[in-house]
Amino acid sequence: MHCLEGGCYMSGLAFISPETVLPSFVKSLGGSVNLVALMPVLLPASFSVLGLFVAPLVERLHHLKPFVVLFGAVQRLPYLIAALLMFSLPQSRAVLLPIVVLTPIISGLIGGVGVNAWMEMVTRMIPEHLRASGWAIRYVIQGVIGLAAGPVIHWMLSRHSDAAGYAWLHLICFAFLALSFCAQLLMRETTDPHPLRLPQPSYKAYLRQLPVMLTEQPRLIRLIFARFTGLGWLMLVSFLTIHALKATGRPPADVGHLVLASMLGSLAGNIFAGWIGNRSGGRALMLFSRVLCLLLCAGLPFIHSFPGFLAMLFILGFGLFVDRVGDLTFSAELCPRERRPTYQAILSFCQAVALIVAASLSGLTFFLTQNFLGVVALIAVFAATSLLILRGIPEVRGLGANGHASPVMGETTPMV
Repeated sequence: MHCLEGGCYMSGLAFISPETVLPSFVKSLGGSVNLVALMPVLLPASFSVLGLFVAPLVERLHHLKPFVVLFGAVQRLPYLIAALLMFSLPQSRAVLLPIVVLTPIISGLIGGVGVNAWMEMVTRMIPEHLRASGWAIRYVIQGVIGLAAGPVIHWMLSRHSDAAGYAWLHLICFAFLALSFCAQLLMRETTDPHPLRLPQPSYKAYLRQLPVMLTEQPRLIRLIFARFTGLGWLMLVSFLTIHALKATGRPPADVGHLVLASMLGSLAGNIFAGWIGNRSGGRALMLFSRVLCLLLCAGLPFIHSFPGFLAMLFILGFGLFVDRVGDLTFSAELCPRERRPTYQAILSFCQAVALIVAASLSGLTFFLTQNFLGVVALIAVFAATSLLILRGIPEVRGLGANGHASPVMGETTPMV
């Protein structure tokens, strides 16, 4: 159910693809360069904002599933509402642009209230040695279903050149999100094998603890900087789609072909990530993704044909999802089990800031240089820096918070 829930959820998002479809739509609606750059990060950044403020509540919940289900239901509704608004309201840029931009923000903010409870629940459910494949299978399901997304997007935007095409894509997205919610209802929560008996300080005292907790974990501080400088994939993706269509003179509907190439890459990347991640842990996957990002940046200046850009989108999809599986696996294992929801919330909050800053930097670089290759050069510098930082963080697979060997999670926590 964990795999089906995530696979259906992300498959739905593939039909409106925040990395490829939405940036092109925003550009056609007259959105600024900075807004185009922000589109791929609006949803993940919004997801990461509020978790830090509800972490004290999550740490004290004995049953996480009701909390997860409540906010999981509400977070999916904005996509249905957006589709209905696009069908019913006048088809003007002044109306459509706020709808397209606010939908992922509102969904992410609502989902962010429950995301740390969800993360803690599934971390308890899945044994340590199967976590990488657990995340990867979710992405593989997305990749398989997402293979249909490219042709559907191309057909829909060819048939409906106005906002109606995007409205239908949002409606398809919501249908998959509803299926995802049904799978979430069927997930069976496991109890915490080591429940914490935490004091209940005031909220002000809790906030004062956060910097101290972070400074006690220097490896997490390095991970925060490695994550920030490793955001080259998301900095690249929106501009790459627009650049590919502009450089080759292809119509906007051909963004569907680019989505298909990206989905094929993500499918291959997740199979690879599940296999390597189970064996070597998340850090190895993150290192590999940085090296691949550098190679992609080195090759992009020489690509001028549409088949070449399809190959680049395949590599981008491959590397992006290798990075996601590695990051989810490594961060869950790097956070100490005690206060894990709070540590995850700290990482997520820092990631939200990093996403906005990185996207703004890429947008500013494109605005100042008016050159796609300027963004590529910035991303290459980021990837190299992230690679160096990651090399300084040791692998923690099978180790406790203090670096000592710990039992495999599957020995104490049953797998559902």
